[in-house]
Amino acid sequence: MNSLSIILRILAVVAAISATALFFVSKGKLAEQQAATQKAKEATVAVQAELTDANEQISALEVRLKNERDALANEKSKLESVRSEMYTARQEVSRTQRQISEAKKNIVDLENTARRLRADLLKSEQSLANASKESEIAQLNERIAELEGSTADLKKALEDAIVNSSNPRASDSTEGDNKIASFGTDSRGFTASKSQALPTASIGAETTIESLSATNGLIALANSPELGLSPGTTVTIIKKLKSLGKVQVSQVTDDLVLANLLPGAKTREMVAGTTVSLLR
Repeated sequence: MNSLSIILRILAVVAAISATALFFVSKGKLAEQQAATQKAKEATVAVQAELTDANEQISALEVRLKNERDALANEKSKLESVRSEMYTARQEVSRTQRQISEAKKNIVDLENTARRLRADLLKSEQSLANASKESEIAQLNERIAELEGSTADLKKALEDAIVNSSNPRASDSTEGDNKIASFGTDSRGFTASKSQALPTASIGAETTIESLSATNGLIALANSPELGLSPGTTVTIIKKLKSLGKVQVSQVTDDLVLANLLPGAKTREMVAGTTVSLLR
C-alpha cells in the first residue's frame, strides 16, 4: 500500500511538473503567437497603406489614361479632319488640273480654229483678189497711162508757160492756159479742172514706209495731216507710177499709220525708207 501511494504521489508530482512545463511552454508559444499576430497586424496595416497608395496611384493613372484617351480621341478627330481636308484639296487640285487641261485643249482648239479661219480668210481674199486682179490691173494700167500722159502734157505746158512768161502777150498766155486745161481730159470724155489734172491730186499725198513685216502682214507708214486716213480705209501703194499692192488701215496715230497687207502685195519692193504715194 505504501509503495502504491508513493507511486501515485510520484505520478502526481510528475504530472504537476508536466503541467507546469506545459503551461510555460504554452505561455511562450502564446506570446510568440501574439507577437506574430501583432507583426501580422502591422504588416496588414502596412499592406493596407500600400494598397491605398496603389489604389490612389491606380486612380491617378486611370485619370491620366482617360485624359490620354480624350487627347488621343481629339488627335484622331483632328487627323480625320485633316485627312478630309487633304482629300477635298486633292479633289480640288484634280478638278483644277482637269479644268487647266480642258482650258489648254480649248486654247489649242481655238488657236487651230483661228489659224483655219485666217487661212480661209486669206484664201477668200486671195480668191477675191485673183477674181478682180485682171480688171484692177487693167484699170490701174489705164489710169497710170493717163497719169503719164497728163504728166507729159503738164511738163510741156509748164515749159511753154515758162518760155511764154517772158513775152507779155496776152494771146500766148491764154494759149498756155488752154494747154494746161486741155490735158485734164480723160478717156471717159469729160474735162477736169486744173486741180483735177494734177497727178498728186489723183494719187494722193506722199508718205514714207517706216517698217514692214511680211511674216505678220503688217506695214507702218509715216502719218501726216495730208493723208487723211482712218481705220478701215483701203488704199493702193504707188511707187514711181507702179502699183505695189493694197493695204487696209487698222490703226492711226499722230506719227504712224498701221495697216494690214492685202493678198497680192509686192512686199519685196516695199523697202523701209522708200517714199510712196497712196491711191484710194
